[in-house]
Amino acid sequence: MRWLRGGLAAALLMAACGCAVTGWGERPQAAETTTTAAPSPEETEDAQATKDATDAKKPTDARDLYLESLRRQALQPTITTVQEYYRQEKFYPGGSRMVVVAGFDYRTKDVRLEKSQVIVTGRKTRTSYAVWCLNGSEEWLWSLGDWTKRSGQCPSLPSQAWLNDGLGVGGLTEEQAGIFVGKLDEWKGLIRARGMRLVNRGGKRYVRLEVRVEPLAFGGGSPVGAGLFHDAFKHTGLDSLAHPYGLLASGRSGMDIVRYIDPVTRLPVYSEVLETGHGEWKMHRVEYAFGRPVGRSTLPTKPGIARLKWQPEGK
Repeated sequence: MRWLRGGLAAALLMAACGCAVTGWGERPQAAETTTTAAPSPEETEDAQATKDATDAKKPTDARDLYLESLRRQALQPTITTVQEYYRQEKFYPGGSRMVVVAGFDYRTKDVRLEKSQVIVTGRKTRTSYAVWCLNGSEEWLWSLGDWTKRSGQCPSLPSQAWLNDGLGVGGLTEEQAGIFVGKLDEWKGLIRARGMRLVNRGGKRYVRLEVRVEPLAFGGGSPVGAGLFHDAFKHTGLDSLAHPYGLLASGRSGMDIVRYIDPVTRLPVYSEVLETGHGEWKMHRVEYAFGRPVGRSTLPTKPGIARLKWQPEGK
């Protein structure tokens, strides 16, 4: 069964990017035309061992591809996002929500963070309040038509989760990224595959995957779901406040995750995370870009309302 799932995943990725999956989605190199000597038996054995090790790491289903996309995301030095966050199902989609434009460079700690609380009543959409982080040193509050300096430091600790997508992280080394994702993989039953397929969006092909984060109980304690992502980060040995790493979801919550993956880079381009548990319902939508300059925020006369290009699922 695992071999069959692996064949499906390989076929999806190959069809999406038009490239071989042996190189983890990297474009194949042109064939060499020079004549080479036949490999020795030892070289053949070494090559086969390397191939076997590589094959063992290939994504085989939605769960494996999700973890691989998390690993690649963790290696990125910069991330920029546009996010929407809904706290009540009755407002979703398009109703009252938090809108966030964020950028972060894990090397320089350059920050862009613009949060707006959007209120929709009837056909009227307005910004109730906004919080802008300027140059990582000043936090400004917009309310009732005016800007007021609120703090000489930003982002605040609760706001650090908005610098990434509230589950993933960036700026890790290969070893640290392997530890982070390895712990999540180690907790069997935490992340469960729900399916994946090819989709077309804006003339491009992506792999759409679905996974479920299922809370687990350890030693008779209360089940923990999203909180295990934070525990996995702790195993890297990094300080979550200094790096930083922030968790947006409640630690005990389960989550249904839809994630669109670029089949070449294996990085996410769009995701939806539905957080459920203990009677709660929260929806978090994120558009991603990696490797771009963070840019600088300026205080507008009135904060605008950023909009995601991707439409909500099923809309």
